[in-house]
This record gives sequence, structure tokens and C-alpha cells, in this order.
Amino acid sequence: MLIKRLAYAFLLAASIAAFIVTDSGIALFLCVCLSVLPFLSFFLLLFAAKRLRFDFEVREACMRGGALQITMRAQVSPRFLAGYLKAYVEAENTTFRKTFCKTFVFHALDNTPYTYDYISADSGRITVRFAKLVLVDLFGICSLKVGCAKFAEAIVAPVLYEELQIRLGVSEHASRDGENSVPRKGGDHTEIFNVRDYVAGDSLHSVHWKLSGKFDSLKSKEYGATDDNRTLILADMSRKKASNVATDEQLNAVFDAAASISESLKSRGILHGAGWFNDGALTIEEVRDNDGFVRMVSALMSCKVDEDNAESLFYLARAEESSYFTKIIFVAPFVAAEELKQFSTADVTAVVVGEREGEVQEGSVKIVHVPCGDLVSLTGRVL
Repeated sequence: MLIKRLAYAFLLAASIAAFIVTDSGIALFLCVCLSVLPFLSFFLLLFAAKRLRFDFEVREACMRGGALQITMRAQVSPRFLAGYLKAYVEAENTTFRKTFCKTFVFHALDNTPYTYDYISADSGRITVRFAKLVLVDLFGICSLKVGCAKFAEAIVAPVLYEELQIRLGVSEHASRDGENSVPRKGGDHTEIFNVRDYVAGDSLHSVHWKLSGKFDSLKSKEYGATDDNRTLILADMSRKKASNVATDEQLNAVFDAAASISESLKSRGILHGAGWFNDGALTIEEVRDNDGFVRMVSALMSCKVDEDNAESLFYLARAEESSYFTKIIFVAPFVAAEELKQFSTADVTAVVVGEREGEVQEGSVKIVHVPCGDLVSLTGRVL
């Protein structure tokens, strides 16, 4: 566009010089035409802006490393009103606070769909918006900015390691294979074997609304193996801890590990919760079935990376919900053993995603170190 404007300025200057030197009518006519051209083009663009139809849609979700498709359409009718359209798109990963900018040029303004494959290196929630649309005239010398308030959101989901076989360990009701050694009432997670008063921390999904209406107080349903199912997977998305700073690869691995462990428990029919802190507020999503798992992952992708020091365990230990869980699986880039001892009523396992591999056991506290590029090594581990 700059070259065309320079060429136009050169032609205008040359025609003016020719008129001054020759006093020719042709030169005068050329000067007038070139002088009027920008005004004519600008008025055509004003009409084109009123006739412009621009729309786009974004694929709702994809796995990290896959293509998040952005499909765009632009139309101006009649076509001679404008030369082409430039669209400036911003794709922001709100989880990692990263913005990707790209410019698209639409020469065929006939509503033909144009698809761009956005590949994200990070999991998270993606917000796609068009910062501005610029109409350019047929001659490429005038342009007009057009507002565009449209935006769309999509999810880039974590990578799932489906072969992970996470066992909850040995309890008084379970064998070393993680299955009930003695048949007992409530062994089926779908079976309701008791109704009790609602207490803080109970999921709203467990409320028995019919009985609650009769007694004028909330009643909760108890399912099979309640004590064994009070499991929380806590994901820590803190960038810093003491002098340590987590890389984006580690933080993505936290998402991968937390989602993979949840998928493993869900596939075995084990009711559990997945939680995280977002701006200091604790969010816990119950995972009972595949729909619950999808909702959990979508909500988890709304979490923002905390650039400050990690305080997740400190806040959880002081939250009212902490007393509800008998098993906590803490997934983080860093952890200190002393932090894990704050939970006297729960067995705590920390999955630390970093560069090394190993396992440390201190009483009821276990720390499992996993290389962030080799999460499949969790297969068969007793967590």
C-alpha cells in the first residue's frame, strides 16, 4: 500500500510539473483527475463500510498441539466499492497471558470461507477477537478503519495420558489391587445407601431434593464407598516458589498430570473432585462421569497462571472444604515436604513435574517426582 501511495504522489507531482511547463489541457485534466481520485475512493469506502458483512467462527476445542480452526468470511456488495479487506486478529491465551497477532487479507470479498489453523503450544482458554478491520480502495491509496466488536472463546485441552493406571492405595476396605476385598453395602458408586443432613462441602449433585422439601432442611445422599471416594486432585498453577521459577513446559505438565489422573479415576468409576486456586479463590469441580470430566477440564482451562509465589497448600489447609477429603493428590511444579503435613485428616501425595524422577515417602506423605516430558512413567504408580 505504501508503494502505491508513493506512486500516486509521484504521478500527481509529475502531472502538476507537466502542466506548469507545458500549460497543456491534457496535463490539467490529468491533474484534476488525480486530485479527485482520493476523495472519490474515500466516498466509495464509506459506502463499502455500510455494505460490509464480516463474520467468523472458532472451533470450540482441540487438544494441545492440534489445530484450533478459525473460519472467516467477508463480503462487500457491490464488489467495486472496495479493493480488499485487511483483518487484524488477536488470539489471547488468558491462562498463560499470551497474545498472538496475525493479519489476514481478503481479496475475494464474496463471502468465501477462509480457514486458518491456530496451533497453540500451551493449554488454556483462548479468546479470539478482531482488533480492527481495514477496507482498502481499488487503487490501494485510501483506507478506512471499520470497528468489529465480535469475539469468540475456545479451549485448548491438556494432553491426556490414557494409559495411566492410578491406584488410590491400600485402605481398610480395599485390597492391594485397589478393589474391594470384601463385598459390602455401598460398594457400587451409583448406589445410594444412606441419606443424612447436608454439611458444608457436600456437592449440590448429592442433595436429595425430594426429601429436603419434606423435612424443610437439606438432605444429602451417600453413595457407595464414601470414605474411599473423598479424593481431591489439586492443581497448582503458581509460577514461583521460593527461588524456583516454573517453565511453561512444567505448568502445561501440571495440567496434563491433573487431567490424566482425573481421567484414570473417572474411567474406573471413582467419584472425586478436581480443584485449583484462581486469584485466591478455591474452585472444586466434582467428576462423576464423562460429562463431569468435560466440565471440569473446561473450568480448569479458565484458571490463570499465578506469577507470584505458590500458596495453594496454605490456603487449602485453611479452607473449610479441606476437612472433607481423606485423600489429596497435589500436582505442582515444586513442593516442600513440610507443606504436605498440614493435612492431618488426609493422606497426601504430591506429584512434582520437573526434570528428575524419584519417589520419597515420609509417613503418610509421599512425593513423586516425574519429568514433565515423561508423564507416562506414572503408569502403575500407587498414588
